[in-house]
Amino acid sequence: MHRTICLILLALASVCAVAQSSSPSALYERGMDAITGVGPSRNDLDGIEYFRRSADLGYGPAQIALGYYYETGTVVAGDQNRALDLYRKAAAQGDPLASWLVGRRYFLGGGSPRDLDAAQKWLQPAADQNNAFAAYYLGRVMAERDHTKAPALYKIAADQGLPQAQYFYAKALKEGRGIPRDPFNAYVWFTIALDARYTAASTDLSYLDGGDLSLAQISEAKAKARDLEQVVIRAVNSRGCSGWEGEFDEYPTAPPPKLQPFCH
Repeated sequence: MHRTICLILLALASVCAVAQSSSPSALYERGMDAITGVGPSRNDLDGIEYFRRSADLGYGPAQIALGYYYETGTVVAGDQNRALDLYRKAAAQGDPLASWLVGRRYFLGGGSPRDLDAAQKWLQPAADQNNAFAAYYLGRVMAERDHTKAPALYKIAADQGLPQAQYFYAKALKEGRGIPRDPFNAYVWFTIALDARYTAASTDLSYLDGGDLSLAQISEAKAKARDLEQVVIRAVNSRGCSGWEGEFDEYPTAPPPKLQPFCH
């Protein structure tokens, strides 16, 4: 009797182990292992197949990872409509990474006609969670729809270290567009953006150097920028979702799957 019970328990444990190894999250993790080279060897095709199986079971992180491959045409043939569909399924589950990726596609018009209503709809939930990329993209949307709302959104992203947001926030301050004109703080944020190698800020700084501010004010603004940069650097480190080519483009690209776990 005791032996029979043990055999039954072993059988149940085996069934549970198989079930767990085939769960959506387990399949996703096996996909991550495959694309990052953990285990015997790196194999992107195996990783994509695991992501596909997990995505078919409705697992949001896998849908985003698979969507990235279709969007970029990496390893598999590009398919913008398929990428958008996968991102949208994950976004419908409340994933902020997927939300800004969907909003980005509608803002840029990739995989569907450009649609600012849809872009705002999908970006807003992630921006409400202070997601830097969603806030920045939503700021770009609002710059075309209601420019008074754009600066506050840029500021959310600027504080978290996005140099393109720092630039557009500084530009709003310089021009007084949607916010009271403030050449001093515009100089501060242009300096921070330029130090982060957002070179478009150089021209705007030269303009402010030309007469809007006194030498004493410029010196003070540079000192304030240096202090703020330390805060911003800590914010970038805290954010975690950083470190890919295209992150600091005017229109940030999707993070690759190996970094996506830090971005949800």
